[in-house]
Amino acid sequence: MIVLDTGILIAFANPEDAHHRGATRFLSEFSGEPFSVTPITLAEALIHPVRADIVGETLKVLMPLGLDVEDMREQDAVPLARVRAATGLKMPDALVIHTAERFGGSVATTDARLAAAAESRGLLVHQI
Repeated sequence: MIVLDTGILIAFANPEDAHHRGATRFLSEFSGEPFSVTPITLAEALIHPVRADIVGETLKVLMPLGLDVEDMREQDAVPLARVRAATGLKMPDALVIHTAERFGGSVATTDARLAAAAESRGLLVHQI
């Protein structure tokens, strides 16, 4: 399982994004792997499309990826807080790391800081 961050989703959905080509190549190369996101990650990726009134079109681009949207539960609160405290990342990025740790996955990101924090915690990272 590969946990995708917001940057990967935004880049894939937007051909004008600087990371579009890399994200598209990565997602194609690893298409046999399950891709997971957190609800916050997906929501963040949809902010601009909602504002631009293109959320339907964006979802049509993203949904063929077969994204598994992982639920958060009460028992995730303390481990997530620990990730946030240890890494100093913003909560959405800490949530990506927590999800990868919880489910034994790797992380795909366009963010160097998130990549470094995930690697420091022993996770396999795919940086685009």
